[in-house]
Amino acid sequence: MSQSLNYHMNMVMMQGINLLRSNEKQIIYECKKILEYLKSTHKRTAESFEFAYNYFLKFFQSEEQSLENIIEEIRSEWMKTFYRPPETHQLIYILTLLENAVHKAIKENNEPSFRQPSVQYLFAKIYEDLILISKKDNFHIDHFCHELVMSKQLQIDWVARIQHEEKGYRLKNVIGISEESIDPLLFKQIKPTWFWISESLLKITAENQSIKRDVFPVPWQNETLIFCIRDKDVSSIIPFLTYAMHLLEIVNEEHFGPNANQHWKDAVILFNDWIMRSKSLKEAIPNILYGYIQYLPFERCAFFYYSPDHQMGVGVYSYHFNYEEIQKLKVYVQQIPTLSKSLSKEAGSSDLSGHFQPIYIAEAANEFPAQYVERFQLKSLVVAPIYVPSEGKLIGGVILDQGPWKTFKLDRSTFSALLKFGRSSGELLSKFLNGFEWDLEQIEFMKLSQREIAILQLLAEGASTTEAATLLNLSEYTVRDYISQLMKRLNARNRTEAVVKAIRLGYIH
Repeated sequence: MSQSLNYHMNMVMMQGINLLRSNEKQIIYECKKILEYLKSTHKRTAESFEFAYNYFLKFFQSEEQSLENIIEEIRSEWMKTFYRPPETHQLIYILTLLENAVHKAIKENNEPSFRQPSVQYLFAKIYEDLILISKKDNFHIDHFCHELVMSKQLQIDWVARIQHEEKGYRLKNVIGISEESIDPLLFKQIKPTWFWISESLLKITAENQSIKRDVFPVPWQNETLIFCIRDKDVSSIIPFLTYAMHLLEIVNEEHFGPNANQHWKDAVILFNDWIMRSKSLKEAIPNILYGYIQYLPFERCAFFYYSPDHQMGVGVYSYHFNYEEIQKLKVYVQQIPTLSKSLSKEAGSSDLSGHFQPIYIAEAANEFPAQYVERFQLKSLVVAPIYVPSEGKLIGGVILDQGPWKTFKLDRSTFSALLKFGRSSGELLSKFLNGFEWDLEQIEFMKLSQREIAILQLLAEGASTTEAATLLNLSEYTVRDYISQLMKRLNARNRTEAVVKAIRLGYIH
């Protein structure tokens, strides 16, 4: 049976609600600690948090009470209690405290981390619905970003608005940095990547910051919002960005009615939240692939990087396909007629950014070589691009299906989500790739086993070959063979160089 995106996202929502209920005692304990702290320190938010907490308990009191009914009741009672809509920063703060309490409780109960995105989705819907009673008419992106930067509860230093131009990226505005301290040329120059702009902004504020900062992109309309944070853990402000993306969609797309199908937008926002956790290429690709199967109605996913010089896709990573077999694959574009035709059109176009689109293949046997169809039990599938829009650069693509020999149709909502997923993934990977191109080291590192990574980590910590062998319960000769192979694969002259490369690419610390 073909699974729709609407059905899939509703299932994710129910997973979040069920996860709350299964961790009820620990969640209530964490929320009470927060409430006690707010009251003991005489925080002004104590009253509003207590209100939100009391209604939050309704999730546990009745399994028949739907999310929509609970939120509708909260809207009504809030106005009766406070006689005014909640302030934006206040709503963000309260709901984030609740969500952080939930995530902490789930972690305390040792729940698998892959379940937590369903909680993020649940809170994303709560953010979206509750904000409808806030000051929507007066909303502006600059004002919103200013509130994020000024909020004492957040760790955001500044937010840069990056405009997408034909040949790259241009700085449009910065919230949180005095305009007088920015070279006027930075607003006029077009850079090939947003990363170059963020590096310039980081240098401007370097003298005032003694702790480590990080930047990450959030696509929005024809812009990219670059957030600079002081917190090492990017996931700590994910709830704020979830709220932000939903609010921007609501305000700037008013032609959608309140009952319109928004599931594909929900999927995009949650996908962006999920992949923002990535701090290296090693983390980014698995997170991207997991996001495709977590937030879209697919069961299997395989990532291929694209080599334009050889017109070839090379297998890098996969979920629920045979991982080792995918890594051995090198598929020439000309072997897949529809894909070859699509890339040929793009090659002849002066504006490539709009031509990278998902390709739905109803019958894999009509497009793919027979050996691949049989080996991976392919039926219906989608080939979805991962690309950098402003550069017109195709980084790679993913192959997705709903399981071995499964037939399905691609609905419009899923198609729209795939377009956005591809763009977000491309923006993220461009941060870790050198000039959007894959190099040999990055490819080889993606193929290292856990044992090989463990050996590199021990070498980085100063362990000798003998010590590494003892710690890993291997013979010294086996460890020497591992090291020798690692040096060859990574084109390293010695073990020290291999370790340095591993640290530089984020595979070890």
